[in-house]
Amino acid sequence: MTAGGGILVVLGLFPILGQVVAALPTPVLGGAGIVLFGTVAASGIRTLSKIGYEGNFNLIIVSVSIAVGSLPVVRPDFYDGFPTWFATIFDSGISSAALAAVALNLFFNELRLTRAKSRNTSGSPADISR
Repeated sequence: MTAGGGILVVLGLFPILGQVVAALPTPVLGGAGIVLFGTVAASGIRTLSKIGYEGNFNLIIVSVSIAVGSLPVVRPDFYDGFPTWFATIFDSGISSAALAAVALNLFFNELRLTRAKSRNTSGSPADISR
């Protein structure tokens, strides 16, 4: 992140470097974008493959988050009836999927873990795999 900011500052201070970047053909930038976003998607899939899905709600969290993130792509008018502030946040598939994943993870994993620990009076770790 810092390196990207530094590169942008250098490009801003030296207009000739900015002209070189602006001279890149659009197909080259498109190809770089495909590789970039493909790499991000592959990294996400690799991360999801390492998650344990048995005995917890992780499968529900992943599936609902992907579905919520797909809504703006599949039905662009889905959030038209919602308040403007809500539609602004959830109109992007990335932000809506991220918010859904965080909220569901808090609800299913963190709150469930807290409730299981509060019920356990023996002091041993709570069994939350039920």
